[in-house]
Amino acid sequence: MKAPGPDGFHGGYYKTFKKILLPHLTNLFNALRGETRLHPDMTLADIALLPKEGRDASRPENYRPISLLNFDIKLLAKILADRLNPMLTSLIHPDQVGFIPGRQLYENTRRGADLVWWAGSTRTPSLLLSLDAEKAFDRVTWPFLFRLLVRLGLPDNFINVIKALYENPRAQIKLQGASCSPFTISNGTRQGCPLSPILFVLALEPLLTRIRQSPHIQGVPLGNHRFTVSAYADDILLSLTDPLRSMRHLHDLLTHYGSLSGFKVNLTKSQAMPLHMSPEMVADMASGFRIPIVRTSLKYLGVSLTSDPTRLFSANIPPVIRQIKKDLEDWTEKPISWIGRIHSVKMNILPRLLFLFQALPVAVTRRDLAGIQSAIDAFVWQNKRRRVARKILYRPKTRGGLGLP
Repeated sequence: MKAPGPDGFHGGYYKTFKKILLPHLTNLFNALRGETRLHPDMTLADIALLPKEGRDASRPENYRPISLLNFDIKLLAKILADRLNPMLTSLIHPDQVGFIPGRQLYENTRRGADLVWWAGSTRTPSLLLSLDAEKAFDRVTWPFLFRLLVRLGLPDNFINVIKALYENPRAQIKLQGASCSPFTISNGTRQGCPLSPILFVLALEPLLTRIRQSPHIQGVPLGNHRFTVSAYADDILLSLTDPLRSMRHLHDLLTHYGSLSGFKVNLTKSQAMPLHMSPEMVADMASGFRIPIVRTSLKYLGVSLTSDPTRLFSANIPPVIRQIKKDLEDWTEKPISWIGRIHSVKMNILPRLLFLFQALPVAVTRRDLAGIQSAIDAFVWQNKRRRVARKILYRPKTRGGLGLP
C-alpha cells in the first residue's frame, strides 16, 4: 500500500491530507454504486519489470512484472475487501486456505503429510497431484467472474463498484529511457489490488466444489469425510484414490471449467506422486495424461511431502538448517551493526524456522536447536565473547531488554 502508482501519490500523502481528501473520495466511491465510472487515468497501472536471477535477460518471460496502482484505487479495493472478508468463510470451503481470514497455510501441508501416512498405513493405491495453473490470476475472464458474483447473491450496487475497477483498465510498462504506451487489459484480476486475491479464490471455488462433489473423482475417505482438495489460492493439491478413473474425469472437468473461466492447468508442468500404485498403473498414468511422475517427494507450498513418512524430517529440516548456517557464515564478515544483526535474525532466520515448525508434523531435536543457537550466537557476536547477558537479549523491550525471541 506504500508504493505510488502513475499519479505519484503514496499513502503518506493521503494520511496527511485526509481531512481534505476523504469527503471527496467518499462521494466518488458512493457514486460508483450507480452508473458513475472512474476516470481512465485512475485505473492506469505502472508495470515494473524485475529480472529473474540466472535467466536470459533478452527474453520477456524471464522478467517478473510488478504492477503499481494509484493509491485511491487501492483504498477503494481495500474497503471492498474488508466488506467481503467476513463472508468468505461461509462462501469458501475450508479446503481453500488462501487469503481467507482465520485460515493458515500449514493446515493443508499437515493434512498432506497425514494423507500420505494414511495411504501407507492402509496400503491403498493413491495419488498426490500438484496442479500447475498457468498464469492463474491473469486468466480469469470477467464475464464469468461477474456472473459468479451475481450467483453468490452479492448486492447489485456492490458489484457495480467492483465493475468500476474493471471498466477498461490500462497499464504501461516503465522502461528506463523509453516512452510509455498504455495498453488495455481485458481479463484477469489486477496485481497489487487488495481485492484481487479474494476475487480469484471466489472464481476458483466452483471448480473445487465440482471436484469435491463429483462421484467419479475419489478422494481419501476418513470417517465421514472425503479429502480430495487442498488449496492455497491457485496452489492446488489433490489426493486421489482410484487414480486412473479419477484422473480421466478430473481432466474433463478441468477442460470444461477452463472453457468457461479462462483458467488453464498445464498437466505437463504439474507433478504426481504415486503411493502404493503398481508399476503398470504408474506407466498408464504417465503416458495417458503426460504428467511428470515424482517417486520420493513432492514440493507443495514450500515443503517436501515424502512418499515415505519417515523421511519427512530429513527431507525438510536439515536442508533448511544447513542453508541457515551457511547464510549466517556468509553474513558474519559483512559490515552490519550489532542491532542490525539481531534484526536480521528476527526478520530472516526465525521466520524460516517457524514456518517449518508450523507446516510439518515432525519433532525437532535439542541437538538441532543447539546447533542453530550456536550459529546465531556466532553471527550476532562475530565470533567474539558475548558482552550482553542472554536474558537481556530475550527480555521484552518494555522491561529494558531487546525483545529477541
